[in-house]
Amino acid sequence: MTDAARDSAASRPKGDKRARTRQALAAAAAELIAEKGWDRTSLDEICARAGMTRGAFHGNFESRDALFLAVMEQETTPVSVQFQPGAPLKVQMRLLGQAVYAHARKRLERRVLTSAIQLHLMTRPDLLARQAEATAGGWRGMAVGFGRLLPAGSLPMPAERFVKVIDALTAGLTISYFQAPDLIEEADFVAAFEALAGAPTPSASWGGGRPVTSGPVRRW
Repeated sequence: MTDAARDSAASRPKGDKRARTRQALAAAAAELIAEKGWDRTSLDEICARAGMTRGAFHGNFESRDALFLAVMEQETTPVSVQFQPGAPLKVQMRLLGQAVYAHARKRLERRVLTSAIQLHLMTRPDLLARQAEATAGGWRGMAVGFGRLLPAGSLPMPAERFVKVIDALTAGLTISYFQAPDLIEEADFVAAFEALAGAPTPSASWGGGRPVTSGPVRRW
């Protein structure tokens, strides 16, 4: 080992090796899930794909479920939106539609993995309930975020319900795009989200604003 490599290794946090091992196992599992689904993927295959032993797996994950949750955390990412403070709701929804479309395009090559993860969740009520708790927490955060972003009375329904509609619309459009990417365009995403704003809102009073990154919408 060179002096530079030794110094680099010594400077790494103690948990760095464990984190890299977990990441490698989760990445290998994600590849295999995309190829054959979770239920037909064995731990031996995952370890072989990652170039590790069963001991490495048991030293980093307490169960297959723990690994599956790590795959979800590593391989599914939130939609990030650059909202504009002070802009009308329709403008905000246009930005959201554009962001959801961009995210769907980015995840298109991973659509099989996304579908496999969702399918496995549907067969496991315990994991599904755990995911539902996380989703509910995300909704609460989104509702608070819209309350801060928009003036009172701007939403067509209570914020707590509005974010559920947004989440459902995001999921539906994303799945439809995954199934027929050549038939659904960015304009379709934008139109769907803009429709949530209702009638066009005069924008003469809006002079622009500093972009603000939102919290997560839904992980895909």
